[in-house]
Amino acid sequence: MGFNLAPGLAPEAPQTGNEVGELSLRTATEADLDELTQVAQAGFPDDPEWNYRFPNRRKYPEDNWKCIRREYEEYLAQPEKYVVLVVTAPVKSSERLISKVIALAVWDISILTKQTGGDSGVHERRDANPAHMEEFARALDNAFIQYFDRYGGNQIHLWLLTTHPKFRRLGAGRMLCNWGLNMATRKSWVMTVMASPMGKLLYEHLGYRLLGSVVVQVGEEKEKLNIACLVYEKSGGCLGCCGEG
Repeated sequence: MGFNLAPGLAPEAPQTGNEVGELSLRTATEADLDELTQVAQAGFPDDPEWNYRFPNRRKYPEDNWKCIRREYEEYLAQPEKYVVLVVTAPVKSSERLISKVIALAVWDISILTKQTGGDSGVHERRDANPAHMEEFARALDNAFIQYFDRYGGNQIHLWLLTTHPKFRRLGAGRMLCNWGLNMATRKSWVMTVMASPMGKLLYEHLGYRLLGSVVVQVGEEKEKLNIACLVYEKSGGCLGCCGEG
């Protein structure tokens, strides 16, 4: 399971070579798995936890690809718990328009439903640091209990969100965020998210409130992560600042 720096909400303009048409939001399917993997590999390295967990991803790209693809396959196999969303755009390629996935989000819509699936290949993948992956998972589990258990099942949790770097600041992040806001408003629930320091600032700007934070650190290692736990308790309206994504 990942957490959310919010790469894709960062103030980065799209590359000038892309001619992008109208964006569309839809639920992902198995046919999107390769493009989901591509967007994740392009968008999430902005996130410090990516380097922390997968320091050898450039040396073993095939392991990184296989395990990321399997992770999204597992999300898609649990529609009662996870909603995997994509934003697509008609992009000009070789003098014709093709629909491409440019952004993704994974919302947990049923917190009390137990997830199924593996352990992200922690003991088989060569791109990862197993100790860091295990400590990361342990710390996030503890943080969820400490900060989010109070809301019980009356919450939706944003596990993952990113936009491909070539297509940022086009509104994809806003669409993915507002999907969650609309659902939370209909149900009178809150939205919760875990974020890196950069993501924390962005989510606070969007109206999320900081509940606390947790440190991910193996023993006395100097390398560590700081993860913020935030909640959005307002109802209605629009997370308009997500337009940076």
